[in-house]
Amino acid sequence: MTSSRSHVVRAGVASLWNYAGRGVGLLWTLAFVHALGVASYGQYAVAVACAALVNAALDNVFHVRALRASDDVFLRERSARVLLAIVVAAIGIACYREWFVVGFALLLAAGEMLFDAAKSSTLRRGRPDSTMRYDAARQVASIGCGLTGLLAVDSPTVAQIGLYYLLPYFVIGGYCLKYLAGHRPAFEATPRSAITLTLESLAAAVYIQSDVIVVGWMAGDTVAGYYSLASVAALALSTIGQNYANTFIDRMREAGGRLSAAPTVGETLSIGLATGAAMTVVAVGILAWGGADYTGHVALVLAVFVAARTVDHSFILLLIVQNRDRVRVRIGVMSSVAKVAALVSVTGPFGGYGAATVTTLCEVAAAIALYRAVHHHIGETLETPPPGRSGAVR
Repeated sequence: MTSSRSHVVRAGVASLWNYAGRGVGLLWTLAFVHALGVASYGQYAVAVACAALVNAALDNVFHVRALRASDDVFLRERSARVLLAIVVAAIGIACYREWFVVGFALLLAAGEMLFDAAKSSTLRRGRPDSTMRYDAARQVASIGCGLTGLLAVDSPTVAQIGLYYLLPYFVIGGYCLKYLAGHRPAFEATPRSAITLTLESLAAAVYIQSDVIVVGWMAGDTVAGYYSLASVAALALSTIGQNYANTFIDRMREAGGRLSAAPTVGETLSIGLATGAAMTVVAVGILAWGGADYTGHVALVLAVFVAARTVDHSFILLLIVQNRDRVRVRIGVMSSVAKVAALVSVTGPFGGYGAATVTTLCEVAAAIALYRAVHHHIGETLETPPPGRSGAVR
């Protein structure tokens, strides 16, 4: 019980840091909308969603392997990760002036790759409380720079403010240059494993970001802006499940991915119900406050999504440690294809309400599939990796 409480405490501290950053992010959103309008915020939200797709395509394979690889392999691949991020950032800089969405997406994706590389050794040690503290600091720094831009620039544009927001990532990039010294860049995943992990991350990114992108495409930037406000809150609350699962990484890696080292189903469900209830409170608060009923109603629908997503994080992490990549890809691809098809069908006539309903139903279906994969070994035979050393890699 004491051990379980320590995991809950770590997850709670991590989530508090996360929510502190998200709270500052809410202030940023309000200031952004006030200065540039909801339509510009919708354009910004679409660019952020596209950045998530780019990051998923390029970085997930490094992220997953960092959780389960030996220390020597981890250090070499971290060096390669930094080099790739620098190349992506250079392309983003070249595109930024002419194509804001493309340039911003590439720069933000590269910045997140660099930041994830900087946090990866801490995450390997099962300390999401520390990594989330770094996230909160980066968020505060970016938003501080963004607000400075809003105050300093006369008649600011979304492209100008975007550059101010990205400034801390350039500092992070300079810090990450130290990872290139003394470690030969290498990528030691087999082609099959790399393709599998990339497909998984792309499917996951499409799954998570497709609702905002489709709403912006079919319902317009203004509706996308209102929808994005609820979606951001939902994803923020659901991360407590990821934080809780991450506190078990060391233990699960040493145990070769055995269920006995993972969070219990009861603990996972309890956290899911708590986050779903919290999202309901947020939705009711928005409706009671008034002036943003569209966002409030969408948030109310997404409360069930939050509960299911919280639970899914634990299942996904266990499958990662177990090296069961193919089953995750199958579930992710099927969920993404079904979600995008449904979104295109319902978003036109029903707008954000239809998108929120589709998103919620797909998440519940994914939760059922992941539970069966984890607890009944549906999809493939369990192949656990050899336990890796868990030394304090810096």
